[in-house]
Amino acid sequence: MSIEPLRKRKTSGELYTRRSPTIQYIEKSLHWSFDDLLDRASIRDRNRGEYVPSEVLVYYLRQTKSDNADGRFIQLYDILRDRVEAACPRANRHMGEKVHEDARLSEIRDATVDHVTELMFTDRQDYDEQLDIYEVVFDKAVRAAHITKLRKVSRRENASEDIEDEVTGEVRAIVEAALDRYKKVGLTAEEDLDYRIHLRDAINALPTDEREVIDLILADIPIETNKDGEPSMTELLGCVEKTVRNRRERAFKKIRQALELEVGDGQ
Repeated sequence: MSIEPLRKRKTSGELYTRRSPTIQYIEKSLHWSFDDLLDRASIRDRNRGEYVPSEVLVYYLRQTKSDNADGRFIQLYDILRDRVEAACPRANRHMGEKVHEDARLSEIRDATVDHVTELMFTDRQDYDEQLDIYEVVFDKAVRAAHITKLRKVSRRENASEDIEDEVTGEVRAIVEAALDRYKKVGLTAEEDLDYRIHLRDAINALPTDEREVIDLILADIPIETNKDGEPSMTELLGCVEKTVRNRRERAFKKIRQALELEVGDGQ
């Protein structure tokens, strides 16, 4: 049984490819029975040698449509759905003997799970290239989906705050303030709109890890927090404070460079 290549392409035109460990694991597991795969997939401890990587689970879940194995699909889907939920920040917090659920985190978690679930079911009907990234870097793909849902909730909650026109993208004041000294003064309304469009384009052009930090800034997520139930960048991105700050500074530097080039050239 050959492993079909992924179909999604990067902006460069290059196809996304599974990582070598994922391919090796799939090749090794092709000889297992489905029950064997299911038993191993039920293991949650990543340190155990029998643990099945989530990227491999996505691969097998997609393969069930070739033989209309609905029963197999549901069994694998249930396991993968639990992993998506586990990859999101915990909404339940223990305070003494009581358990408190953060409604905001629960909503974002559920929206993230629903998004990934929808991809799984649309892929079952017809190949969905968006699911390819989950075969490459599952955890990062879930985090990206979570950040997207978090931004939507934050935009709704902060609808009365100063945000950009939806046509140009929602560049909030905190980002503009960090870049304000690089902005030309005395701009006309048209020039100001043009500046904001370039700012959104500069953010979109950032590498994924740096853009994620900017996206979280836009969503008013702190780098770290002591508030119970409040998400932080270090928690959502899975890295230490210094790494987040370094990504933020690199992102600001690239945005400044892009604006100096584009706005300075009158484009």
